[in-house]
Amino acid sequence: MKRYTAALVPGPTVVPEHLIKLYQERFYGSPDVEPEFFTLYEETCKHLSQLLNVDTSEGSSVVIQSGEGMLALWSALKSVLPWPFDSPEEYRVLCVGNGVYGDGFSDMVKQLRYPNVKVELISFSYDEAIDLEKVKKHIQDFRPNLVTAVLCDTPTGILNSPAVGEIGKYVREVNGLYCVDFVSACVAAPVDVDGWYIDLGLLGTQKALSCESTLSIVSVSSRAWEQIEKVNYAGYDALLPWKNVVKDLYAPYTHNWPHIDALNEQLILILKDIKGEYKRHAEIAEYCRKRARQMGLKLWLDGDVEYLNSPSVTALVVPEGIQWQTLDEKIKARGVALGGSYGKGANIIFRIGHMGSQCNLENVKLGMDILEEELHKLKK
Repeated sequence: MKRYTAALVPGPTVVPEHLIKLYQERFYGSPDVEPEFFTLYEETCKHLSQLLNVDTSEGSSVVIQSGEGMLALWSALKSVLPWPFDSPEEYRVLCVGNGVYGDGFSDMVKQLRYPNVKVELISFSYDEAIDLEKVKKHIQDFRPNLVTAVLCDTPTGILNSPAVGEIGKYVREVNGLYCVDFVSACVAAPVDVDGWYIDLGLLGTQKALSCESTLSIVSVSSRAWEQIEKVNYAGYDALLPWKNVVKDLYAPYTHNWPHIDALNEQLILILKDIKGEYKRHAEIAEYCRKRARQMGLKLWLDGDVEYLNSPSVTALVVPEGIQWQTLDEKIKARGVALGGSYGKGANIIFRIGHMGSQCNLENVKLGMDILEEELHKLKK
C-alpha cells in the first residue's frame, strides 16, 4: 500500500503514529470475559458524552458499535422504524438534504421496503443553504415521526449549522424524533446534541477523530430509547442490545477492544483543548481556501454561501478543460492524495480533507504546493 507524503483525503484520515504504537505495545485479551474492557467502554462513552454534550443523567446514553461509520446510519434507522407486522399504523419520515448523504437518507428508508413507513424528502441544491422556513412548514404539515439531517455533507463540504440546531426545535414541537449525521463535522466543528434536540446522533471514528474506520457511534436520547424498545429490533446493527452493556457486563458480540482503546486515547487528547481543535481546523481551512483562490481555483461554495464551507473539508470546482481523473493521477504520482466527489458532484468537484491528523499547516501547504505545480503543467 502506497504511503502518501501529503494525505488529504476527506476520510478515512491518517491514523497517527502514537495510536499505531499503542496497538503494538499493549496486550488485549478477550473483551467478553475481562471486566477491564467494560470499564474502558464506559470511560470512552463518558468522554464521547462530554464531546457531544449528551447529559446521561436522564436516560440518554452513547453506544459504540463495531463497524464503519455507515453502520451508525443503518443502526439508527432500523432500530426506530416500526416493523409492519408489529405496527400497522403509518410512520412518517422526513429527510432534509442538500447533499449526497442528506438526500441519501430517504433512499435508505425506501430500501427497507416497510409498507407502513411513508418517507418524504425536502431537498435543496447542493450549493445552497437549507431554507428553514420551508423545512418548518413541511414539518408542521407532514408531522413526521422521524426527521433526518446531516451536519456536514462531505461530498460537497457543506456545513449545515446553525440550521441543524433550528430544525431540532421544529421536530420537538411535533413530538418527533430527530436523527443527525455529524460524522465528518465532529471535532472540526462544535456538536451540541442536547442543545439541538438530537435524539439519534451519528458518528464514525475515521474522520476528524483519526482512528481506524472500525467503530460507529450513536448518541441515543431517552425519547429514542422508548421507541427502540417498542420496535425491539435485534439484528447485528441493532441499538437495543447495547442499552445495558456496562450494567450487565455483556455485549451482543465480541467487541473491538484495541480500537476502543485508541478512540479513548484520542478523546482524552481532544478534550484537553476542544476549543483549540475548533480554532486549528478553522485556521487551516482558511489557509487552504486562500491558497486555492490564489491558484485561480473556485470554491464549490462561494459568494453568498461561502459561510457554509465546513472546517473539515474544502470542495473545489475541477478547472475547465481538466479531467479530475488526470489531475488525480498526476498529484498521486507526486505523493499527494486528495478526494473526488460523488453523485451530482462526480467529476465536477474535488476535495481537500483537512481534518483530524491531517489538519496541520505543513501537510496542507505541501499538498497545495504540488497541486499548484501540476495544475500549472496541465493548463499549458
